[in-house]
Amino acid sequence: MASSNVNIGSRSPKSTKSKDSGNGISITSVSVVKKGHPTAIKYSWAFHDKSPDYFAVLIKDVASKNAWVLDGKVSTRGHGHRYKGKYSVDISVAEYYPGKYVLLLVDIRDHDNVFATSKDFDVKKWDF
Repeated sequence: MASSNVNIGSRSPKSTKSKDSGNGISITSVSVVKKGHPTAIKYSWAFHDKSPDYFAVLIKDVASKNAWVLDGKVSTRGHGHRYKGKYSVDISVAEYYPGKYVLLLVDIRDHDNVFATSKDFDVKKWDF
């Protein structure tokens, strides 16, 4: 689980389904896990045979549109089975920026190419 505190700038409920961009990856759930440090997000996704082999994970502030890379390369098929995957990622980058966020699964080479977007969820100051 890699994390980067690099703000990549603007990019175009706790358990929700995402919009699917037609590439075969969709976010099936997102939940903020507050137990222990650092605070993390557990997320799961669905995919099919023609889905990309890897994706990057970003978190995007809904109000400011700022986004941060949380994991630069996740294997689509490497964290589950039967066309479903699940993983977690550290969100300590948001510790000083509470607010509404969305999780994005994007192309590892082109972060503007969004594969899936979660519904918004809250990150609160006391989550850390």
